[in-house]
Order: sequence, then C-alpha cells, then structure tokens
Amino acid sequence: MSTFLRGLLLLVGITLAPPAFGNCLTANETKQGVLLTREAPFYSVFYKPDGPGLTEQRLMERDGSLQPVSAVYLHPLLVEKRVSASGTHELKYANAIALDDLPEKKNWQSGTTLFINGKKSDSGTTFIRFDGLGEETIASCSYKVWAINSRLKLAELPPIIFEQYYSPELHLVLRSVRLSSSNHPLSEVRFDRFQIGWGN
Repeated sequence: MSTFLRGLLLLVGITLAPPAFGNCLTANETKQGVLLTREAPFYSVFYKPDGPGLTEQRLMERDGSLQPVSAVYLHPLLVEKRVSASGTHELKYANAIALDDLPEKKNWQSGTTLFINGKKSDSGTTFIRFDGLGEETIASCSYKVWAINSRLKLAELPPIIFEQYYSPELHLVLRSVRLSSSNHPLSEVRFDRFQIGWGN
C-alpha cells in the first residue's frame, strides 16, 4: 500500500473520531501533529511538522465527493509539492526560504518554477507580504497571528492569491482566503475544531 493511501486511510479514520475538547493548542502539542476540521462544507487537514516545514494530508468535499490531497511545505507559508487526483505539482524557489522575520522585513519574493508530474511547465515569481497582526479563534481558543498576503504569478496562468492568517507560535496557518486578481474573496477555509497527536 502506498504511503499516500495509508495516509488517506488514517485521515478518514481520525476525521470520523469524536472531537477533542479541553485545553487550547500549544506549540509543544503541534509537534505531535494536528488535525484541523471545518464541518461544512467538509474540509479536514492533518499537519505534522517536518523540520522547518510540515507535511499535509487533506480531505475536502467537492462536487459531492471527498477528495484527498497531500502536500509538503518548506515553511507553513510556502508549499513545495502537492499530490492530488490531477497529478503532482512542484514549485522550486530560487531564493533561500527566509520567512520567520517577515514582521521586520515586510516582504519576501523569489523566482519560482512550476513542474507538473516532473516536467517543467511554467515559471514566474512568488511574493509574500506581511500585512499586520491579528487573532484567530478555533473552538473558543484564540491565537495571535500574522496577516499574510501570498501571490504566485506565473507567466502562463492568472495570479494565485491568498490571504493567510499564520500563527508563528503554533507554526500553522489557521485561516486562508483565496482572492481574485482584484482582491475579492473567492473562498475561505476557517476551522471549527482541532484534534492532537494522531499519525505518529
């Protein structure tokens, strides 16, 4: 059985488990892996730290069915590889990944190359901008976050723009809004509950 399929079966099992209530998430607990779930439309993602980045296993409801996606992040704000039913998409960055001091530097950018199923497909630039501080709430727990604007502009595709709310303490993005090229919200992921420590 492939690693991806084993991960998917694990994720199905834990999303059907009863929610965990009690204390709020801590930085130490997130090291064990964290499952974040939105009830409707259903969207559940299991994050586990992997060095400075993390791995992701996701189930989302689309067109009446659950669709699995797995991903690897160089930093919680910067995806490197995503695997789904449509294939494997990889992004290679020309610059060093230096995002932990965004509040001081305000911006980061890098030349970016897209590979689809191992073949170079497109190239352009990734821009990440710090827009300020805020708070996000999940299951009655509040967390300090950075408001981040992330934009991937490739030569052959419309820009991919997200507004992300990142907790530097938890090392996780707690809310994400997809924006149009004119900065109008297209979709949003905001979580209702969390569970800790599966997948070890």
